[in-house]
Amino acid sequence: MHKIGIVLVSALLLLPTSACKSDGKERTTEAQSMEQIYAAEGRPVQTRVLAPEEFSVYLKFPTTLRAKSESTAYASLSDVVREVKVKVGDRVGRDQVLVSFDHDNPNYQQAKVAYENAQAAFNRSSALFADAGISKQDFDNMRTQYDIARAAFRSASDMIDVKSPIDGYVTRLNVRQTENVRPGAALFTVSNQGVYEARIYVTAAEIDLIKTGARAQIESGTRWIEGSVTEVSLIMDADKKAFPVTATFAGGARDLVSGMSTDVSVEVYRNPAAIVLARKELARAGGSYAAFVARDGVAERRDVVLGRERGLEFEVAGGLRPGEALVSEGLEGLRDGVAIKVADPAAKN
Repeated sequence: MHKIGIVLVSALLLLPTSACKSDGKERTTEAQSMEQIYAAEGRPVQTRVLAPEEFSVYLKFPTTLRAKSESTAYASLSDVVREVKVKVGDRVGRDQVLVSFDHDNPNYQQAKVAYENAQAAFNRSSALFADAGISKQDFDNMRTQYDIARAAFRSASDMIDVKSPIDGYVTRLNVRQTENVRPGAALFTVSNQGVYEARIYVTAAEIDLIKTGARAQIESGTRWIEGSVTEVSLIMDADKKAFPVTATFAGGARDLVSGMSTDVSVEVYRNPAAIVLARKELARAGGSYAAFVARDGVAERRDVVLGRERGLEFEVAGGLRPGEALVSEGLEGLRDGVAIKVADPAAKN
């Protein structure tokens, strides 16, 4: 009985080892068979024909958009807001009254009375002068006093009835009815939404890359709003320790809003006819890069010189030419001179 047990245990111990050996053989055989297939038919790859395309590099900067034509009105007196005649988003015209204070204000009333008296005196002097009742000098003096009183009353009126300085849209209301304000307090902002400006600040290393007229872009939803660099300062801002650059954009009803925070991408390099490769289309050996082209059924290795980088894409500065068939997929294990078989991309779908 003991001999039978020993034999059974030995047999069981041998089973896994045999299975492992068998599995290793199968894998080796499978690998050999794949290599044989590749040797006979060529390694399967996919290719694309190289063609020149535009290649641009952008730098991105945070900014706050402002309407190019924008004006903020400020309080000139200490008083209570009696009426706010508009709301944010309203279209307003130049000199339209938007915010009013109390017309019982002493300064306003004093200017009003002085104006009315000067106007009455001027009217009387005009009649007298027409009848040669007063001299030209006296008439000119009365007219000067009238003009001064009229200007003072107009100034007092502008403090009480605050008008829009430009045509545009109300983009900000800083006060509400019955609110107390002091001189210098911001009341409202009116913006002309036709053109927007973005002020960005760039480092000393970046300022030489940005030129007037360069493309600028703002991403809005699913599209890009195109603009351009309109001003590049050559003097560093002392507070920000950077160079201010201005980009200008055409506005849209829903795309841009004055005061919105966004990112502006500025083009710092453009090649209108570049050969562009994706990172996955490159093979790296040490510190250099190579690509493979299909030529007469074999893979031909090319050392390539890379130019600018854009995310996962590279500009090729040398080593490849338009019209060549680049191996775009199947680079793993590929070597120079190996037979290849170009697969149909549609066969993957």
